[in-house]
Amino acid sequence: MHLALREAIVRGELAPGRRLLVLEIANALNISQAPVREALERLKQEGLLDSQSNKGSIVADVRKEEIEEIYALRELIELHAVRRCLPIRQGDMDALDALYSRMREAAAQEDHYRFIDLDMDFHRYFFARAGNRTILQLWDQLAVKLKRFMAVTNKLYFPDLISIAEGHLPLLAALKSGDEGEIERTLLAHMNEVWWRMDKGRTHPATNKEATDA
Repeated sequence: MHLALREAIVRGELAPGRRLLVLEIANALNISQAPVREALERLKQEGLLDSQSNKGSIVADVRKEEIEEIYALRELIELHAVRRCLPIRQGDMDALDALYSRMREAAAQEDHYRFIDLDMDFHRYFFARAGNRTILQLWDQLAVKLKRFMAVTNKLYFPDLISIAEGHLPLLAALKSGDEGEIERTLLAHMNEVWWRMDKGRTHPATNKEATDA
């Protein structure tokens, strides 16, 4: 129940502002109201639903300000996770290369939501390998909102899914090089690519001096 509703929100099948009624969902699924209430409460804790007086549970908006805050936090924790994985072992590179290949396959099939899942799996790999369960749990919480954001921005700001997949190649090359400074610069540029595309007035992340000096 919880996962099905979360997926529907992330995919945009339940649009922002949509009112979710416990009784209506329970009747549609022919189940009791208790698991529906529990699912809606968990979605509120994840920030996917808002509570409004006299309206109950409402699908939350995707706010740019919140996503910017999430990306700022992501920079900190993903850099930390990647550093914990260095030096990258051959087994890690094989796993990351395999995820990249699967992303290309999903892109070729224009399977947008599978592609997003694989993109998140690629980045989650570092958190899983870093050995910090608290940060891994934090990433999993952020990833839910990131997927929802990507479901919109991937279609609006990138020409196709193949180009997004290929955006991981510089990071793979940097990881293979073993140059920690290059890895950090490339990772920051990769994470900030979407902001550059949303606002062409910003400095491209690949030439951003702050990123270069990081």
